[in-house]
Amino acid sequence: MGTVEGHHRFAVRGYSRLRALLAAGEYVRSAAFTVGGYDWAVVFYPRGATHADRDHAAVYVQLLTDRAAAAATFDLRFVRADSGRPLSVHPPLAAPRTFSTVLRSSSAAMYGVKVEAIQALQANYVRRDRLTIDCAVRVVGKPRVSAAAPLTAADVPPPDLAAHLGRLLDLKSHADVTFDVRGVQFAAHRVVLAMRSAVFAAELFGPMRNNAGGAIKVGDMQPAVFKVLLGFIYTDTLAAMDDLDADEDDRRELARHLLVAADRYDMGRLKLICADMLARSLTAQTVASTLALADRHGCRGLREACVEFVIAMGMNDEVVISRHPDQLNCISLFKYFFYQIGSLLKIH
Repeated sequence: MGTVEGHHRFAVRGYSRLRALLAAGEYVRSAAFTVGGYDWAVVFYPRGATHADRDHAAVYVQLLTDRAAAAATFDLRFVRADSGRPLSVHPPLAAPRTFSTVLRSSSAAMYGVKVEAIQALQANYVRRDRLTIDCAVRVVGKPRVSAAAPLTAADVPPPDLAAHLGRLLDLKSHADVTFDVRGVQFAAHRVVLAMRSAVFAAELFGPMRNNAGGAIKVGDMQPAVFKVLLGFIYTDTLAAMDDLDADEDDRRELARHLLVAADRYDMGRLKLICADMLARSLTAQTVASTLALADRHGCRGLREACVEFVIAMGMNDEVVISRHPDQLNCISLFKYFFYQIGSLLKIH
């Protein structure tokens, strides 16, 4: 059977004042200390634990742990005022005492002893109005292991990095590069652009960077498209598109131009988002031009969505063929594919 031992020193300060203020049965208690997984305290009665013992001080060991039981021995000692040596105030215990707080009875939770007369105590152990008590507790048996209470999750606010970067763009704080998009000026930050796009990194920091100063001209893009592109670079959202007063057709057209811009600046995530927007807004009038766009910019998923749309609608080649000459090669490839699978699916 194992034993765990612990020690605690309790300094009772203002001894004379406590004797004057406290009556028999009233006590002072030390801070809690832990031995064997249980919390304990030293309890000192300056005028005795009962009225009958009011001429003798008393000192006890108390189990503080709620709803627990422990077998333990103890050794209570007063530190002599002249030598500083601790001397036991009771004979050694022959057997462990069973401390218990299960029934919430103070008598079961405390064991102690009546010590010598108050006058002798004061003469031998009180120095500078302070009495020092040493306590050794030995818990017999398996140590108690308390289940750790789960930590309460902190109420952490959602990430706001994108919001801060968005404000940085809107306020133009510390901007160090300007773009001229068909006469409209856009201020930005080189490091943010380079961080988000390898193409911007090469243009702004590579060997081909513009060292002449002044605004960087972007002539083959609409200002509205470049504004949405910048917003996505800073916030990873298309909130700037939502701010535009645009109907469904205008938003579809903007998504087409934004896909081209995403491909140009090697922004894969934005390119996929635009392709998904176009795939979800296909019509009989736009499927041919969208297929051509997907073919030019390597959007496999968008290309497959166009094929599935045509098959689902049961469209024939006259409906599919676009009037735009730059799409005829793409459409001819599509017609060949369509006729091949159409014979199997009995669409024609």
